[in-house]
Amino acid sequence: MGLLELKIYLKSKTNHTKPLLPTWVNESKSECCSWKQVKCSTTTGYVIKLMLCSTNQEQDYKDTWFLNMSLFQPFKELRNLDLSDNRIAGLHYSKR
Repeated sequence: MGLLELKIYLKSKTNHTKPLLPTWVNESKSECCSWKQVKCSTTTGYVIKLMLCSTNQEQDYKDTWFLNMSLFQPFKELRNLDLSDNRIAGLHYSKR
């Protein structure tokens, strides 16, 4: 569920008119390792890379914002995270 929580959080920071991360869906047949912008380890199946640059394709983030780093806690094997071009002003950590 970590990826879906991340999607909800990112969506709350935007005025998106188009679907945000449309392949990230909560369906039993949907395998998160096949979602766009997600790469998983072929050995463990855990998320190792998230490519979330420019998720604001329409430049529709409400303003600069602070990213809650606790959202990444579930990703124990995450090695590469691209959040460029998303108007992130800083980071904070809070319990979910």
